[in-house]
Amino acid sequence: MNDFIYKKIERYENLLREMWTASEKYIGTFSVKLLVERVVWDLSKEYREIELLHYNEGMISCAEIAASMKKNPNLPIDDMFMKFITRYVEILSRLIGYENTDKIANWLNEEFRDIPFDSKD
Repeated sequence: MNDFIYKKIERYENLLREMWTASEKYIGTFSVKLLVERVVWDLSKEYREIELLHYNEGMISCAEIAASMKKNPNLPIDDMFMKFITRYVEILSRLIGYENTDKIANWLNEEFRDIPFDSKD
């Protein structure tokens, strides 16, 4: 796997950790874990590799997804993570409202400028 793909996965991992931390303030750790589980389950129908995402108590690891890239180098990483993020934010906005989700999305937009967020998608 080339360094570019590895760095990209690492960036998504950092983003998911920040999303977890920001969401935790509004809905709590247990609910965030359930939300991540729900999105993984939903997205696994399209991308089985998302089941390799490890998460627990604020710890999210994409290490196994990165390792799977050796077997499947054509995995559309950007598409998979963007769908994960979109579904996560969509469900989160239903739970805490668009205004609070926009606060999180705006903060994440500033931290991760190259990954767009919109809580109204």
